[in-house]
Amino acid sequence: MIDLHCHILPGVDYDGPRSVDESAEMLRIAASEGIRAIAATHHFNAEENTPESYLSDLQNGLERLQPALVELELDIHILSGAEVYISPVLLSTDGLDKLCINKSRYLLIELPMLDIPQYTEEVIYSLRLKDMVPIIAHPERNRRIAKNPELLSSLIKLGALSQVNTGSITGLIGREAQRCAKYLFSENLAHFVSSDAHNTRKRVPHIKNAAKLLSRWVGKAAAERILYDNPDAVVKDVFIE
Repeated sequence: MIDLHCHILPGVDYDGPRSVDESAEMLRIAASEGIRAIAATHHFNAEENTPESYLSDLQNGLERLQPALVELELDIHILSGAEVYISPVLLSTDGLDKLCINKSRYLLIELPMLDIPQYTEEVIYSLRLKDMVPIIAHPERNRRIAKNPELLSSLIKLGALSQVNTGSITGLIGREAQRCAKYLFSENLAHFVSSDAHNTRKRVPHIKNAAKLLSRWVGKAAAERILYDNPDAVVKDVFIE
C-alpha cells in the first residue's frame, strides 16, 4: 500500500517525529502494516514559508533519515509532498506545483479544523486551472463537514478529491469523525485512505484495521480501488476520474 499523508521525517514539523530513531520506528511499523511507499507530507503554510525553503527542510530531513533507511533494509520508498494549509495567499504563490506528491499533479490541501473558509472554492478552482488536483486532507475532521458531510460535495464537483484518516475509520478520532467518514465513502466523496501519522505514540502509521473496516463499508472491489488503485495513480501522475 501507499501512504499519501504521513509526517515521517525528523525535525521538519513541530508535531512530527522528534528524532531519527522515532522516524525509523515509524518506518518499521509502516512496513509491518504492508505500506511500501510513504509521501512525506509535512505542514506547509504559504503565509509563513516558501516552497523552496520547505523543500530544503524536506531534503535535510531525508538526509538525516537516510542512514537509518539503509540500516533497516526496509522495502519502503519515501516520496516528496506537503500538507498545504489553505489560504488566499496560495492564489499567488509561485512554485506551488513543486509541493505536489511525488512531483505529480496532486496537491494535498488542509482545511481549518472548525470552518470552511469563503475562499476555498476559489483556491480549488485556481489550482485546477493550473492543472493541479487538490486532495482535501481528512475532511471528516473539519467540524462543519463532520456535522454536514454533504458540504464536501461542492468541492468535489469543482474537481477536488479527498483523503480520510485511518484513525477516523477505526473510531480512534471519535464517533462523529467515523460517521462522517462512512458517509463520505458511501457517497463517493472520499477517494483515499492515509495514516496522517505523526509519531509512535497516538498517531501511528497503522492502516490494516482501517482497510478491513473499509471493505465492510463499501465492498472489496471499491476498497481495493481506494486503498491501491487511486494512490498508485497519484504516484504515477495518472488522472483519476
